[in-house]
Amino acid sequence: MNSKWVYMISALFLLVGCGTDANVNEGKKADSADNGNSSESAEGVAKKAGSKSSFFSTFSEGTYQADIMTIGLPADMSDKMNQISETIEESLAENQEWYLEALEGLEDGEVLPYDEKLGVTKEEYTLILQANNYFELGKIGNCEIEIQKEDKTLIINNPDSTILKKLTISGDGNTITTDSGELMYKEEILASDAQAVTGRWNGYFYRLGGENTKVLQISIGELEDSSKKIMFIEIFEEGKEKEEEILIF
Repeated sequence: MNSKWVYMISALFLLVGCGTDANVNEGKKADSADNGNSSESAEGVAKKAGSKSSFFSTFSEGTYQADIMTIGLPADMSDKMNQISETIEESLAENQEWYLEALEGLEDGEVLPYDEKLGVTKEEYTLILQANNYFELGKIGNCEIEIQKEDKTLIINNPDSTILKKLTISGDGNTITTDSGELMYKEEILASDAQAVTGRWNGYFYRLGGENTKVLQISIGELEDSSKKIMFIEIFEEGKEKEEEILIF
């Protein structure tokens, strides 16, 4: 993530009830594969597995040029929002007692109501809360990826990546193996108009790690308008800035 956005993201987190997931997920995800719902039929499980394997079978072997993308704000908007965010953080530090009392009264996910103690105008505060409306997907480079198939597995090599150089997807699409370990399938991503930044796409979400550990997440799917593949790779580690890579190919 661009360091310019750190103040804005931290401010947004501080302004929402603490029970809210801090991650902003685009699109609508289907029920988790491991949500403990024992009533799901064997037929339903098989159908999900089949849809994953069918999707990954559409990948063809070869070498491809991939666009390296990032999600961010236009430069002028980024500077403006970060200035507002810094002011909010400074004001919250100066009015910590008020802030903690106000936060205690919020439901999970509820946004802190505007108050002059935030140090900004109501219009500036509204702009911060609506930040997602201004994010854009932009190209920042390109790389060469190689797709291989061995038996029933799919291998994606990206030697120039600083995050993940190789991933191996199982034949049934339930696991992705990397140098960091094995990611398990978690959710299906369903195309939605809420995917305003990327455009509508369908895919699958995988995760490795949990609380107080290094977390690796991979979302991979296909854009509806272009039929190109899209892949998000995210690494979260306590005490470190989030690492991410977005590829379209």
